[in-house]
Amino acid sequence: MPASSKPIVIAALLAALAAAAALAQPAPGAPGAAEKTAVAVLQFEPRSISQAEAVILSDRLRAELVNTGHYNVLEREQMDKILREQKLQLTGACSDASCLVKVGQLMAVTKMMGGTISKIGNTYTVQARVIDVERGVIETEVSQDFTGTIEDVQQWGMKAVVWKIVPSASLFVSSIPPDAEIYWDDRKVGRTNFKIENQSFGAHKLVLYKPGYEEYQGTVTLKEVRDYDVKVRLNIKLYPVAIGGTPPGATVTVNDTIHPGVTPCVARLPFGTYSVKVSAKGYHRNSGLLAIDRDQDYRLTIDLKRRSRAKAAILSLLFPGSGQRYSNRTVVGTAYMLSWLGGLAWTGIMTGDYMTSRSDVDDARDDYEQATTADAARTAFDEWQGQHDELVGRQQDLRTAAMVTGGLWALQFIDAMAFFPGKPRVAVAPQAGDRGELRTAVSLTYNW
Repeated sequence: MPASSKPIVIAALLAALAAAAALAQPAPGAPGAAEKTAVAVLQFEPRSISQAEAVILSDRLRAELVNTGHYNVLEREQMDKILREQKLQLTGACSDASCLVKVGQLMAVTKMMGGTISKIGNTYTVQARVIDVERGVIETEVSQDFTGTIEDVQQWGMKAVVWKIVPSASLFVSSIPPDAEIYWDDRKVGRTNFKIENQSFGAHKLVLYKPGYEEYQGTVTLKEVRDYDVKVRLNIKLYPVAIGGTPPGATVTVNDTIHPGVTPCVARLPFGTYSVKVSAKGYHRNSGLLAIDRDQDYRLTIDLKRRSRAKAAILSLLFPGSGQRYSNRTVVGTAYMLSWLGGLAWTGIMTGDYMTSRSDVDDARDDYEQATTADAARTAFDEWQGQHDELVGRQQDLRTAAMVTGGLWALQFIDAMAFFPGKPRVAVAPQAGDRGELRTAVSLTYNW
């Protein structure tokens, strides 16, 4: 073919290809109309690396470009097919702007991407150019260096190149409390507070995880090129702890302030270390330590040892109320103890009054015996008689106080033996409510 006719043939081919591509595209506004920019990626020119490595890296860059969601990327097989149909073949390097423009016109795409991949020592350099085919100018040119292996360049290097080219957004993820694991689109990327860079537009899944807190799941939609700020307050996670042991029906107290119920029961607690105390009437108290420090099911069993009825009686005999307190009847024991101490104090006061009144009687008798006249003797006798009557009253008061105090002592001694707590029983049974609905009723009784 004469040299002068080559431009005419190439122009005709380009016009035909452009017309075919235009017919294949949906009309603007029609269903399925593509809003993304059409781009083709030529194989990058290898420099100090093999041709096969350049092909692999070019394919990886093409795949990463597709993953951004910003472009309609022409497949390499489709590019080769178009070139074969046009009976054209690229010979030599095609990394400069003029070559990329020509091939882009042939491919009927809006943008072309190409460049070089070179190696010096352990450093790989990727130089990429984005060409606006219609204007025939370089729109973007980036350069990225990588120190390492060719595998490093493939795994994350080509993605870094793409995100230097593609319009993207970044977001700073923070949480209260900080240091939560960040999963971005099901991939762990770091820990709060952390900036996630070079992310494509659209909806993304965000998950934050921190032991001891409820997992956060949400969706973040990136719509424009800017830095987004995402702040999350994590909720404290409560872990169910099954607390059991013998006997059932024992009272459970956690850290002296939390009262989940009686055994068996379930306490819902956050991360931390806890002192769990269990008590029941007629049993020795017992306690245990519980550390909640990981995601798992927790179970704590604390058994109580039975107290002795005989010991309760002996203690009550030695000091009123101590037998009841020994058997964990603290309120009853304290009441007996205070009542008996009150009676003891009353008896002491009455004893003092009785002794004072007896002394007054003795003094009045001495005055009567020492009287020298009839009038003085009569007056002293009347005084002696009055003091004697008062002494009788004081004696009666003392006897009453002593009887009450002794009666309290005897009563609490009998109570400590006869009413020593039996084994608690927990019953769970359905009961009918006011409107006939079934409710679960829990009752706690002691077998005396």
